[in-house]
Amino acid sequence: MKALLAASLLSAALALALALACATTSGSGSGGGGGPEAAGQRLYREHCGSCHRLRDPAEQTSERWAWALRRFGDRAHLAPQDRPLVLAYLQAHAKDAAPAISTESR
Repeated sequence: MKALLAASLLSAALALALALACATTSGSGSGGGGGPEAAGQRLYREHCGSCHRLRDPAEQTSERWAWALRRFGDRAHLAPQDRPLVLAYLQAHAKDAAPAISTESR
């Protein structure tokens, strides 16, 4: 069980790192404005929403989102270089995602 959790966390971390690398190295294309999360959300809406009702990312676990992208990425015409952006967005908001840490001071 610990190995599965570690593998899932490693997978999520690698997807996020790859998404950040893709977003910072590509000057044009699907990145758009607003950073990698905004690009991932936009790609998710454009490609996945073209076939069915969009799911709230919090409806699924990180691993389920990874499976869905592997299974339906080609069908959604999602370019291989865009998949890490979408996966990072979905996994950041998945039901098992770590809560965001606030950087605001009061």
